[in-house]
Amino acid sequence: MIQTLRVLNLALIESLELEFEAGLHVITGETGAGKSILVSAVALLSGRRVSSEVVRTGAREARVEALFDGPDLLARARELGVAGDGDSELLVVRTVARQGRSKVYVNGRMATVDLLGRLMDGLIDVASQGEHQRLLRPEVQTDLLDVYAGLESLRTEVGQAFAAFREVAEELEARERDGAERARREDQLRAEIDQIDAAALRPGELEELDLEHSRLAHLDRLQHATSSSLDVLDEEHGVRSRLRATRARLRDVISISPELLEVDQALERAELECADAVLGLERFGAELEAEPERFEHIESRMAEIRRLQLRFGESEAAILAFREQAAAELEQIGGGEARKAELEREAATAVERLESLAAKLSRARAQAGQRLAEEVEQELAELDMAKARFEVRLEPVVPVDRIGFRIGCGPGGAERAGFWLSANPGEQPKRLRDAASGGELARLQLALRNALRENERGGVLLFDEVDAGVGGETAQRMGARLRELARVHDILCITHLAPVAAAGAVHYRVSKHVEAGRTRTEVTRLEAHQRVDEIARMAGSGRLTAASRAHAKELLSS
Repeated sequence: MIQTLRVLNLALIESLELEFEAGLHVITGETGAGKSILVSAVALLSGRRVSSEVVRTGAREARVEALFDGPDLLARARELGVAGDGDSELLVVRTVARQGRSKVYVNGRMATVDLLGRLMDGLIDVASQGEHQRLLRPEVQTDLLDVYAGLESLRTEVGQAFAAFREVAEELEARERDGAERARREDQLRAEIDQIDAAALRPGELEELDLEHSRLAHLDRLQHATSSSLDVLDEEHGVRSRLRATRARLRDVISISPELLEVDQALERAELECADAVLGLERFGAELEAEPERFEHIESRMAEIRRLQLRFGESEAAILAFREQAAAELEQIGGGEARKAELEREAATAVERLESLAAKLSRARAQAGQRLAEEVEQELAELDMAKARFEVRLEPVVPVDRIGFRIGCGPGGAERAGFWLSANPGEQPKRLRDAASGGELARLQLALRNALRENERGGVLLFDEVDAGVGGETAQRMGARLRELARVHDILCITHLAPVAAAGAVHYRVSKHVEAGRTRTEVTRLEAHQRVDEIARMAGSGRLTAASRAHAKELLSS
C-alpha cells in the first residue's frame, strides 16, 4: 500500500527517502541512532498530534511525504473528498512548523489533521512503547474480533436494523413531544383544504368572470351601441337597403358592360356580410338583459377567489396546487392515534428483528472469541510469552429505554469485545491498557495480526521493540511471523536482534554522524554484502569476526 516515504527536517533526520517493496522491511542501527524518529514520521502520517519540538534545529518546518496506492484507501479518500475518480495513487504530505502549526495535503488538496486521521484509521498502526496504541481502544478490539470471525456483513445488518428502529422511535417521540403542535397544524391544514374545496374552483374561471363582469357593468353602453349599429345597417335607408338598390341599378347595365359583373358579385358578398352582422347584433342585443342578481353573484364570486389568491396563490392553478401540497402534508403528519398505533407496530417489528440479529451476532462473537483467544495464546507462546493468558470478554452495552422498549443493543450489537491479558504467571488478566508493557503489547499486536491475516485488509504496520527481551530461537520464530504477516501488510520493524533482521526482504540501517558540529541521522538501504556485516555486528555484540559473519550468512540463508 505504501510505495515511498520521504522525511525532511524531522528531529535528527535532515533528509531520507525509503522505497517499499513486497515483504518485510527491517530497520537496524546502534542505540540512539534515531530509529525511533521513523516512529514519529509514521505517526505524523496517521494523523497523530505532535509537538513542534520534532522540527530539526534551524529548520522552519518538518515534512513527511508518502505515496500510497490500494483500492481501499483510494475508495475512502474519494468518500472523504480528497481524491478524484481518476486518481490511482495518493500523495499525503504533512508538515509541522516551528510555531506548532500543522498542514496536511492529500493529492494537492488541503485537508485537516482530523481528516487525515479518518483517512488512515485502521490502515496505519504503530506498535511502540510510549506511542498511543490503537489496539487499546475498545471499539478497535470489537472490530478485530468481527474481522477475525468474518462478521462484518452481519454487523452491518445489525446497524441497519438499529437505524430502522431509531427512525421509527424518533418519529414516535416527535409525535409525543410535538403532539399539540401537530394537532394545531392538522386543524390548520384541514381548514385550508376545506376552504379551497368549498370554493369549487375551475382553472380559468376568474378570467371568464372578469369578462362577464365587464359586460354587465357596461350594459347601457353596449345596448346603445348595438341599437344604433342596427339602425345604420338595417333601417329603411340603411346600408343593406342601399346595397340592394345599388345592385338593382347595375343589373340593368351588366348586359351592356359584362365587366361590371365582378362589381355586382362584390356587392353581393357585402350584402351577405351585412346580413350576418345584423343577425349577430340582434342576437347579442337579445342577450343584453339587465340581471342585477347575476351581477352581484359575479362580484361576490370574484371577491371570494381573490381572497383565496391572497392566501394561497396568484391563480386558480396555484391555489389548487397549494391544496394538493396541504393534503400531502396532512396525510404525512395526520392519522392521529391510527398513525401512532401503526408506528408502535413498526417499532415492535423493528425491535424483534434487531434483537434477533443482535443475538445471532452475540453467539457468533462468543464462539469466535474463544477461538481467537486460543490462537493468540499459541502465537504468544511462539513469541516467548508461553505463560501468557489472553481472553476475549464480551461486555454488554448499557440498555436504554426508548418509546416503551428496553433496548440492550446498539448499532454495533449487544456487546463490545474487550481484550484481557495476563502477561506473567500468577497474575489475573487485566484490560490491555493495564496489563502489558510496550514490548509485550507489540508482541500481542504481532500475535493478533497473524491470527487475523487471512481475513484482514492490508495496511501499514510499524513494530518497535517487538523483540524486547527475547532472543535465540524465539527471535527466529518472531522473524518468521513478521515475514508471514508481510504477505498481507506493509511491515516496518525496528529491531535489535539479528534473527529478526535476517528475516527482512528489505534492510535499512540507521546511523548517526556529526558534521560541522551538527548531528545528522542517515538511513541507508543495505545491499546483500552490507547486510552480512550489519547482521554480523548485531550477532557479535558490535564486533565483526569470521564467526559472526558466518553466523550472519547462515541466518540470511535460512
